[in-house]
Parts: sequence; structure tokens; C-alpha cells
Amino acid sequence: MATRKLIVATGPITDNCRDALSSVAEVVELPDDEETLLAAAPSAIGFVVRGTSRLSGAVIEAAKGLVVIGRSGVGVDGVDMATATGRGIPVVITPHAGVNAIAEGAFAMILTITKKIRMLDGAVRNGTWADRDRLVLGDLDGATLGIVGMGRIGRRVARIASAFDMSMIVADPLVDEAEALGLNVQLSELPELFQNSDYISLHAPLLPETRGMVSSQLLESCQPGTVLVNLARGGLVESYDALLAALDSGRLAGVGLDVFDPEPPDLSHPLFSDDRVLFSPHALGLSYRAKQQIFKEMTDGILAVLGGGRAENIANPEIYSEEKS
Repeated sequence: MATRKLIVATGPITDNCRDALSSVAEVVELPDDEETLLAAAPSAIGFVVRGTSRLSGAVIEAAKGLVVIGRSGVGVDGVDMATATGRGIPVVITPHAGVNAIAEGAFAMILTITKKIRMLDGAVRNGTWADRDRLVLGDLDGATLGIVGMGRIGRRVARIASAFDMSMIVADPLVDEAEALGLNVQLSELPELFQNSDYISLHAPLLPETRGMVSSQLLESCQPGTVLVNLARGGLVESYDALLAALDSGRLAGVGLDVFDPEPPDLSHPLFSDDRVLFSPHALGLSYRAKQQIFKEMTDGILAVLGGGRAENIANPEIYSEEKS
């Protein structure tokens, strides 16, 4: 009797993704708890890691027939990369899909906060038309946008910002002066970026060195009235306490959060009842088009690996640094 082969998804996948992957193995969607994944691991030739799901080293080791791991996104902080790489298992990522959706989402948050859309909407619905005279609406034109992380998403954010005639300063150790000049942005160290920006948009990866990088001290260095949005990873921000303190001091005028640490967040924190903060459940990168592109890019990569080839985009290309004889 042939051994059962599974591709295990830790959350919902699109019909097109399921149909394509079903051509090579049985596809199952399972909860991402350790016990369930460990039970399925011996039959798994592939994992699809959704959202904030975690794929531990124990699960990867238990999957003796594992060939590939797919991530419906670009962040791999939920995957035990050391174990996957040690076993030579490629972790497929989707760096191109979702770029536009996240960049647009950043500006949706910035504009909603700056133009006080929720309050203006309420003024009409509640019949308090005169509220418009007490609300001070902001402008993007002529303002300075600080972009933390200048990868694909950060670059798309910069292109959109240029259409608003914003000045841009960027903190990214991988961008040099010549490249910054070509992108029409000014390079800056992180402290100077926080001191000199009217708006700050976070697009850095979550790494040991970036966890908690947006600290209380950094936030208190902002000029009064700064707006901060985070569509990258919740762990980049030191704490909700730090955000609330900066709001109360007036350093931050508004905050937009699409990401949290952990997810879902603990709603008992007073930040979640503060109307100066705009929230989204890690959804702004999941527009219809983006979702279709994400799953197609991931599926193509998984099938390439299962077919004996290489995926175009993987998070651990070092597994191919030395060809096996």
C-alpha cells in the first residue's frame, strides 16, 4: 500500500492553490497547534504556513519526507529556519505579491488618520455637522515621510509618496547613497528619521536585531504630531505602553496598526479603546488581487520544488550554495 502523502496548510488556501497542489498530493487544512501538526508530519511532503502560524523545528524534524515549505507572504519569523535550512528544505516565499496592496494600505491608514475620516463620517451620521469646524485636518503635501525598510514595499510606498509631493527619508542599512539618490530619498539613521519625520511607515523585517526597535526613547524623540503606521510586523514596536505614552505626550498624533505581537492581540490593553489609533486585523495586504497573486506565486514555487527543480524565490538560498554530488 502506497504511503499517504500530504501537503498540510495551516489555514485556508485559495481554490486554485488547492486544485494545483492536489495534483501531486492530498491537501489538508489543519489547525496550527503543535500536537495536530506533529501527528500529520510523518505523511507531509509539504507545508503551507499561513499568516501568523508557527512551524517548529520539532514538526519539521518529524516530517521525514518533507520536501518543501511554502509561506503565503515574505516573513519567515514563524518558521524554524535553522532546522529547515539544516535539512536542506527550501522555504518558498512570495516577495512580489502583495507589495502594492500593503503600500496602498499604508496610505489608506495615513490618510484616514490625517484627514480624520472616521470623525467626519460620524459628524454626518450623528447630525453634528458643526464638528467640521473644530477638527483640524492635516496635509501630506510638503510633509516628510520616514520609511523604515526600503525593500520592495518600502520602494512602492516611496513612489506613492512622491505623487503627494512628500519629502522622504529612509533608514535601511542595505541602501547606499547612490541608490538613495536614484530613488529620490535621503538616507538617515533611525534616530534622526524619527526626529525629522511628520509621518513614519514601518516596512522592516522582524529579525533579532529589529525586534523592539521602535522603543519608548525613539518615540519620545518624535516631533509633536507625528503619525506612525505599522504594516510590517508587530514585534518591531517595543510595547503598546510605548505607543500609548507617545500618544499621551503628544509626540504621536495618531497610530495605524495592521500587525500585532501576538496575533490576535490582547484587547484588554487601553490602546485598543483609544480613538487616536486605527486598527486592521493584519488584512491590508490581502486584497483580492494580492491574495490571488500570493497563492499563485507560492504554489508555482512549491510545485517547482516537488517537481525536482528550484523555486524562483526562497528565504534560504544558501541550501543551494554547494551543489550535492
